[in-house]
Amino acid sequence: MLTDDTYRNPVWVQRVAALEKDWKENSRWKGVVRPYSAEEVLRLRGSYDLRYPIAERGALRLWNLLHTRPWVAGLGALTGLQAVQEVEAGLDSIYVSGWQVAADANQAGQTYPDQSLYPVESVPTLVRRINNAL
Repeated sequence: MLTDDTYRNPVWVQRVAALEKDWKENSRWKGVVRPYSAEEVLRLRGSYDLRYPIAERGALRLWNLLHTRPWVAGLGALTGLQAVQEVEAGLDSIYVSGWQVAADANQAGQTYPDQSLYPVESVPTLVRRINNAL
């Protein structure tokens, strides 16, 4: 629980300053208008700064592709083999579609309409299988 002492804690002050600096200096956030403060964002975050290096690296790679090319080639993949073939063919991205998961790749083994009715772990499981193949 956050207390008045939290907001005077040097670590808290440092986290607020770091987030404000990132918003100000990182070109990723250029043009973003926020009706909230860094402190408000940090109050909603957990106590620990969790990092996901693979996701961060992939997101940065996609961000750079989107900002340095007029278009990015990619196709959907339902299997690891399809993903490997797409990479071998020279595609820059692989897409996991919600409707594909609903129709063919959900953990319930059922065919659903594109309304996210399938089990919640279905997309992460498919992405993990694709990543493992690569």
